[in-house]
Amino acid sequence: MKKILLMGILLMGLMVVAASFDELWERFVEIRSYQDTEAMKTFIEELENDPQTFEDVRILALYADCLREYANWIEGDAKKEYYEKARKYAEEAIEMDPNYGYSYYVAGAAIGQLAQYEGIVKSLFMLGDFDKYIKKAMELMPDNPFPIIAMAMRYRDTPWPFKDFEKSEELFMKAIRLDPKYVNAYLELAILYDKWKKYDNAARYYRKVVTMPLHPNFIKAGEKSKEEAKEWLEEHGYGW
Repeated sequence: MKKILLMGILLMGLMVVAASFDELWERFVEIRSYQDTEAMKTFIEELENDPQTFEDVRILALYADCLREYANWIEGDAKKEYYEKARKYAEEAIEMDPNYGYSYYVAGAAIGQLAQYEGIVKSLFMLGDFDKYIKKAMELMPDNPFPIIAMAMRYRDTPWPFKDFEKSEELFMKAIRLDPKYVNAYLELAILYDKWKKYDNAARYYRKVVTMPLHPNFIKAGEKSKEEAKEWLEEHGYGW
């Protein structure tokens, strides 16, 4: 009887952790959608002060992604510091559970964003870590478009001989098939075609960005993408 009660208590505890993560994830998605810096700063502080954050790999990886997203939205010297912290805690999450793909995505994305603060030589050394983490995230999360988009951007934005526009195009198309409603994937593909000097293709996807509805999980990012798309179309003499 005692064993049954103990098992019941343990099961309830696991359910509480799972429910807690689901609630935290929903808060993160809402804050990220509107890029609310004050709400994200408060959320980060709550996670920092919750011991569960450093005991549950899902929450630790989420915490790292909160740091990374917050860094995306702010300016100043603290920006790099938050990217560094995001990488640190994402790598701790990888050590905690080497099979949790989200941790690899956050680590790789943070490295990619940190590379902008380094010179050409050091940033190219960082490319190896980026590839390692993002490829592992793609392996562990084959249906998630975000590691695929990150790798597509890597093939688009790195200098020769590391760039590969055809590979980038292939990956962007794959990400779009996985989530056809994600506005920013079309924007990033349009940017690729612009760099590739395939301007009619670029215009086609910039128009797509302008006309498609906003993704409810990425309202602010989608609004920015639409403005960027309109500016490009106007500057290049294309209607939208």
